Amino acid sequence: MRFNQKSNATSYDRYPDIFNEVTEHVLDSPNTRILSFGCSTGKECEALSNIYFKQSKIFGFDLHESIINNNIRSNTNPMIEYVSDASKLMQYDIVFAMSVLCRWPEEKKGYSYDIFTETLNYIDQLIKIGGVLCIYNSTYAFTHTKISDNYEIIKTLNTDTGFVHKYSKNNERLSYYPHCLFRKLK
Repeated sequence: MRFNQKSNATSYDRYPDIFNEVTEHVLDSPNTRILSFGCSTGKECEALSNIYFKQSKIFGFDLHESIINNNIRSNTNPMIEYVSDASKLMQYDIVFAMSVLCRWPEEKKGYSYDIFTETLNYIDQLIKIGGVLCIYNSTYAFTHTKISDNYEIIKTLNTDTGFVHKYSKNNERLSYYPHCLFRKLK
């Protein structure tokens, strides 16, 4: 797997509208497993656990081992676990890919459609049938990938899909793309 994102900038509860909407589609229970894919400093994991999914187990994954090691050292929440080794990942009820399937500051050079789909194919293996994929701030449109055939769009009130420009698989800039939640069907 390749590093996608050059920036590790994040903040606590930076996507409250999206997180609230996801709670309507996934049960908060001790059996629910949630993955923050590209969790960076873990602020997303903390917000998910403290505000939205208090009973669920939250996992934070990032390829930057030094960031994960720091998260592990500073974590005091027993409902959060951090992982830097992709082989230790399992299947999840929700996978959040928030501002990780892009380059920021925005640049397309070095972040191709092939890298995007390679990462999505990996993420797809981590989602249970019936599970939810939440993608925000991606360079390319998920619905323009072959893997999206395995998902249905979850209608959402939140039609903003981020501040990163969105492109088709043919590198055409999309003027409107209202989808960020998807349920895995097969």
